[in-house]
Amino acid sequence: MLLLRCLRAETLRTKGSSVMWLPLLGILIGALSGVSGWYVSAASGPSVQSLLNWQGLYITGMAAPLTTLFAGLVVQRERRTRSGGTPWRPIAPLAPRTAQLLVLAGLIGVFLTLSFGTTWVFAVARGYSSTSVILRAGLLCWLGQLGILGLFLLLAKAAGLIPALLAAVAWQVLGTMSAESPLWWLCPPAWAVRLLLPSLQSHANLVPLDAGEQPVNVWPVFLACVLLATLSPGTALVYEPTRVSRPRRLPSSPPDSPAHMVYHPGQAPRITFAGALRAAFAVPRGRGVYPLFILTLIVLFYAALTYPPLVLTGLTTFMFLPLGTAITVILAWGGAAPAWQVSVTHNPAFRGAFTSFPLLMTAAMSLIAAVLTVIAGESPRVALLRSALWCATGAVLVLLWLLLVVRFSVALTLGGAVVLTIFSLTLGGDVLATTPLWLAALPSWGESALVGTRPLIALGACGVLMVLLGALVRHAYRRFEGR
Repeated sequence: MLLLRCLRAETLRTKGSSVMWLPLLGILIGALSGVSGWYVSAASGPSVQSLLNWQGLYITGMAAPLTTLFAGLVVQRERRTRSGGTPWRPIAPLAPRTAQLLVLAGLIGVFLTLSFGTTWVFAVARGYSSTSVILRAGLLCWLGQLGILGLFLLLAKAAGLIPALLAAVAWQVLGTMSAESPLWWLCPPAWAVRLLLPSLQSHANLVPLDAGEQPVNVWPVFLACVLLATLSPGTALVYEPTRVSRPRRLPSSPPDSPAHMVYHPGQAPRITFAGALRAAFAVPRGRGVYPLFILTLIVLFYAALTYPPLVLTGLTTFMFLPLGTAITVILAWGGAAPAWQVSVTHNPAFRGAFTSFPLLMTAAMSLIAAVLTVIAGESPRVALLRSALWCATGAVLVLLWLLLVVRFSVALTLGGAVVLTIFSLTLGGDVLATTPLWLAALPSWGESALVGTRPLIALGACGVLMVLLGALVRHAYRRFEGR
């Protein structure tokens, strides 16, 4: 049967690729949910809901971007390998597309099985009651992610992985904000989040329901999610988008050359670090780095003028630093990698200049955010300390992402950024930040390392990590040049 042959071919392509290993992140997320939820239960009493609240961080903050990462990695693989020659074979396109969607749905199912299954094992091991609600939540989460899989698969094919990921982040934010709105039915991004609220027994912001407060009715949103899970993959089956690309400028025709040309040797250009730095800042032009930076500043300005300082510092610490640094590094490296050997041969200082580019961008954003916290009402002393922690942790993250993207791949870097964001939210964004576990969540040190001797410990640890990672990044550059 044609579909079975296409499934075997798709499975063979998946073996050894980045997307094959991505479901293993579910074990880490499930273990974090189990351990941190058990820690909270030890203080407030055993409850399955305490475990699910930590899974709620994934449901309300990471489900759409991670689904897009699955789809985008497959699209990148197919583009790199030219789909294994399938488009040139006498095969109806419906069968390969169906096989691709089935394998993607299966991979997401494996991820959720590992994530919610690990949490369920923790609950059973601790003797909690009503543990079946964890498995039901995982099944509903899979249904919700199927609804957006087809949409972002099409977007990744049309625009690429990075634009699709950015759109998924916006989709997730809009969905979480609109999940409890009376007009939720007009907002498809809200459906997957609203579907899980009865299982979580909480609001969309993960605040538990008050005693006697009724959760939302699950059946209308369940039917809406079933409809979306039918239409979205169906659209991806029958429609193949055209890759959107920027038009290339054609070189202008040279003027007519004179009959006799005289060669005049000019002065050799000076090889300086300043010139390399100018080149490093020119590389990301047209790749979205600068528009994203400006958009981030606009969001921070709005938060400073509208909300208390806690919102501004939370956005910077838990979202813009871990995710923003990763996206900046990935976009910049995508522009520098094709001509890397030529650049460093012409000017060896380009290695250090290119490393300085995301470091300077991160430092600028951190300092501007610190100034805005003062405008929002935070004391200058705390803002100064927070800016130092943001710059230090941001530098460590930049070097870490540079190491991963140069030495390994974009997929591993994006996956690491997503996991580290969840990790920092889990350990640094709640009661666990008051325990020794704060040390394990480096991105959250801008929030959790502000008291006592913690600032000295955090800054000292960042200094050591910057030295180690800097050496590893230099080695990764040399290794890349030797390929």
